[in-house]
Amino acid sequence: MRVLVKYYGVIKELAGTSLEEYDLPHGSSLKDLMNLIVNKHKGDGLYDRLWDEKENELKPLVMVVVDGEDPVEQGGYDRVKLKEGSKVELTMAFAGG
Repeated sequence: MRVLVKYYGVIKELAGTSLEEYDLPHGSSLKDLMNLIVNKHKGDGLYDRLWDEKENELKPLVMVVVDGEDPVEQGGYDRVKLKEGSKVELTMAFAGG
């Protein structure tokens, strides 16, 4: 199944594109997709911005939305199942004030 990934802000700049398309087996989870993304970008600035090697997970300031929904509210990255045409959006949280 094909899934569209849209990048915003710094993540877009580091990826060198605003969109990427991934082909995944049916029944894949958001965690499966995130593993593909970080492995594709291993060794570049996007990997360093997204992935916490010590914790083996996404860094806390990475914001992910799947088809307009927060995956944390849906049970977490390994519980969110993607479907054909799912749209996944990634950006960094903003802080300050």
